[in-house]
Amino acid sequence: MKIKQNFHIHSQRSCDSACAKILDIIAEMEEFGIEEYGLTDHIHTAYNLPDIVSARRDYLASRPPANFHFGVEVSCVDQRECDRVAAGDYTAWGDEPVYGFRDMTDYTGQMAIGITPDEIRELGIEYVVGGVHWPLTVSEDRDALIRNYFEQQLFLVRHPSVNVLAHPWDSLAHAVGNWYKYRDREHIDLTAFRFIPKEYNDALAQALLEEGKAAEVNLAVIGGAIPEIREYLLKLFAGWKQKGVRFTIGDDLHNAHFSKELFERAEQWLAEWGFTENDFVLPFQQNLK
Repeated sequence: MKIKQNFHIHSQRSCDSACAKILDIIAEMEEFGIEEYGLTDHIHTAYNLPDIVSARRDYLASRPPANFHFGVEVSCVDQRECDRVAAGDYTAWGDEPVYGFRDMTDYTGQMAIGITPDEIRELGIEYVVGGVHWPLTVSEDRDALIRNYFEQQLFLVRHPSVNVLAHPWDSLAHAVGNWYKYRDREHIDLTAFRFIPKEYNDALAQALLEEGKAAEVNLAVIGGAIPEIREYLLKLFAGWKQKGVRFTIGDDLHNAHFSKELFERAEQWLAEWGFTENDFVLPFQQNLK
């Protein structure tokens, strides 16, 4: 199959290490023959909102072609993190909360995203991809962490502002164990995917169908994963496809330039698992039921 879309791209305005320039994004997507694509810089809490404002300014200054869209990527955070940012209650923490308050030990379980419907409308945001980037629990129990990832993903799928579930189960291998205690170290359990209960994935598929939302095939995740994890994810997506779930594609660009090799390898993998262009939709299409 031919990849014709890319709806997960980070620019130099993203709050992390991303460094791509808007004009380079436009030129390379045209070179690759990508027919529809969009920007999705990170917003974890309102603390990152100025970055999105800057990204919007760059986007408009580029005189974007009609097939270049403006979106954002939200994370699942605890409501208390949003409340503290809104109150300016973070100076005592020492570090600026670019990623929220990742050393919290008092999570409430009240999940949230860091942008409001009014802000989405005012900034001209056409679509929102939502992904899990860290655990919202301090548990050291693997099963509890996997359940927390499931609950976060379910929250994002059910959220009325989110259009796409970004990179399902990504970063789970980094979360297993006492992530908060050892967050400054490389902490990985590559076996974690084996312990995801089937009923979690069935419930996510059902929620995607009920809400008319799409799941993302993230090229950076399947391209960078060890073969066992890549096979797990592609098999999962193929199973969801059989249930009627629709998908988007994003390469999750954080580098200065795109990798044509990554797109070509992904086309081969997707074809091997029976995917065609008809399995993919535009993320701002609503009511995919």
